[in-house]
Amino acid sequence: MNVPPITGKEKEILAFMKETGYPVFHRSNMFYRDFQYAVRDYYRDKHKVDIGSRESDARGEAVIRALETAGILVPATPNVWILHMEEYLNPPKAEEKKAETPAA
Repeated sequence: MNVPPITGKEKEILAFMKETGYPVFHRSNMFYRDFQYAVRDYYRDKHKVDIGSRESDARGEAVIRALETAGILVPATPNVWILHMEEYLNPPKAEEKKAETPAA
């Protein structure tokens, strides 16, 4: 199979996950299967090719290892990581915004 490598596109995969509805939030749990399915969906969407479950599994593993090395994913259990990327902070709730606004 001749498809572009995933190496170096780890942050692009996270952005794709967020855009397509995966739960990607700072300090949230990230699951092994989510990475596998996200990589599969990424290739289907961006390259119009189905890479299959074995290949998506291997490439998902590569994404996880690269994000671990960069300190973006911190292992919690064998198949769960904690995402440390403030870019994906939840927006403040309406009540918190209201409390922060000084009274006139």
